[in-house]
Amino acid sequence: MALPLREAFTARSLEVMWDNYKASLALPPYLGRQKFGTTKQDSLSIRYIMGENSQPIALKASNFDAQAPLRDVGGFQDIQNKMPFYRESYMTTEEEEQTYADYQAAENSRLANQVLRQISKKPMMLIQGAMVVPERQIWELLAPADGVPKVTVNIEGKKYVIDYTEDNGTKHKTDHFIEISGETDKWTASATATPLADLIKARREFAKKTGYSLTRFSMNTETFEMILNAEDTKKQVLGITAYNGGIRVRQEDVLAYLRGYGIEIEVYDKMYVDESGVTQYFIPTNIISCQSAGVYLGDYIFGRTPEERSGDKATGNLSIVETGISVYTYATDHPINTHCIVSMIGLPSFEGMNSVVVMKVA
Repeated sequence: MALPLREAFTARSLEVMWDNYKASLALPPYLGRQKFGTTKQDSLSIRYIMGENSQPIALKASNFDAQAPLRDVGGFQDIQNKMPFYRESYMTTEEEEQTYADYQAAENSRLANQVLRQISKKPMMLIQGAMVVPERQIWELLAPADGVPKVTVNIEGKKYVIDYTEDNGTKHKTDHFIEISGETDKWTASATATPLADLIKARREFAKKTGYSLTRFSMNTETFEMILNAEDTKKQVLGITAYNGGIRVRQEDVLAYLRGYGIEIEVYDKMYVDESGVTQYFIPTNIISCQSAGVYLGDYIFGRTPEERSGDKATGNLSIVETGISVYTYATDHPINTHCIVSMIGLPSFEGMNSVVVMKVA
C-alpha cells in the first residue's frame, strides 16, 4: 500500500528519486565544474590569497659565508567576497494531494506512485536549476565577454556584481584579454581572418610574458566553425599554396594541426535558460577561454543554507544533494499542502585567475 503523501514526498525520498532521475537521463557532468575543485564551509564569506605570478623564480647567486638575501615575495592579493544565496520552492496543490489520497485509499499503489512521480518531477527541475548556478558562475570567470572575471547575481530584478579584480579589471585585461578588432582580422571575416595564427600567437606571447603555458582553449561550436570556415585555415591545414576555395576542411585535421602547437580545443555547447527566459551558451559565441597546463584554478565553495541549519536529516525533511544543494520539505495544515524548497549558497574562488586568457575574436 502506498504511503501517505506527507511520508512519501519527503526530502529523503526526493534524494533517492534524484539519484534515479539523474541516472535515467544520463546527465553528463558540467565541464566548468570539472575544472574546479569542490568544498563546503559554514561561513558565508570566501577568502583566498592570490599571487601575481606563481611561476618559479631562480635563486640568486651568493658568496660563501654571506648572509642569504631576503626575497621579496610581494604581489599577494587578499580577496574576500560574500557568497550569494539561491532558493526556489514548489508546492503540491490540494487537487494533487486529493488525487494521490484517492488512489491510496483505493489501495491502487501503481496509480498512486504514478502521481507521486509526476509531483516529484518538479523538485527534480529545481535541483537541475540549482546545478546550473555553479557552472554559470565558473564560466563568468573563465569566459567573460568583456575580459573581466566577475559573477553577476540577479535578485528580484536587481543586478549585483561580485568583483574578482581591482579597478574594474583594467589592469587584469592588459595581459589577460585579447580582442581581435580589425574588420578584416575578425574571425567572421572568413576570407581574410587567420584564426590558427591568432591562437598560436596568443599562446606564444602569454608564455613569454608570464611563463604560463596555455593548453586548453574552450569555445562553443559557433566559434569553432569560424576556425573551420576561414580560408587561411584550409591553406594551413591542407598545405595548399594556391587555394581557390570550395573545400571544407575536416575538424579532426584542424584539431591535429593545433595539437602540434600544444593547443587542445574544447568545444562545449551546454546551454541554460537565464532569468529572462533566454537560452544562453555557458561560453558565449566569439569568446575563447584559454587555460594553462598544471594550474589549480580554484574551488567551488558551498555554504550552509538556512534550510540545512534548521532541517533534520533524521526525520527525513532535509537532504543534501550534489555536495551543497539543500532539499527541504514541510507540510501545512491549512491549506493542506506539502512544500519542497531547493536552495544553495555558493561561489567559486579563483586562485588561478592570472593563468587564464580570454580571447574575443569577433
